[in-house]
Amino acid sequence: MAISDKPANRRTAIPYNTDVGELFVRRFNVVSIYVVVLLLLAATIVWSGIKTAEEVQQYHQDYKTLQDMKKQERKLQVEHQRLLIEQQTFSATPQIASRAVAELGMYSPTLKDKLIIQPGVATAQAPVVSEDSVADAPYITGPRATTDISPEEPTTDATATEAGQ
Repeated sequence: MAISDKPANRRTAIPYNTDVGELFVRRFNVVSIYVVVLLLLAATIVWSGIKTAEEVQQYHQDYKTLQDMKKQERKLQVEHQRLLIEQQTFSATPQIASRAVAELGMYSPTLKDKLIIQPGVATAQAPVVSEDSVADAPYITGPRATTDISPEEPTTDATATEAGQ
């Protein structure tokens, strides 16, 4: 073996006045630093690729949700238009009258149920209450005031039939 200037044992041959950079180079090979940097770059590239794929997937899901909501909006607009037409149809006077009779059991008041108020002297009259009308209308609790000063209307067969109902 040839004799060289370099000592065989590196640890014992390091002088005390060496630079930190030289120690670093001796301790860690320069090639290993490049390997670490390249590994970090590769990890960053893989991580950004994964994040990009996740973002694209989220975009597709959000776009599908948006399309579903647009379809639902169109259906609701059609339903709204249909309900507006139905509302206009049922707001007609004949429709209201027929539904009031059919669904609510309402009826036109008879002459007996009408109270005519005219200007003049007010007189208090006790209502004519029979046993049947008390059972049918328990809300009548006392006399009603009336200002009807017109004479009694003659009863015909039609009005007598309506009053009997």
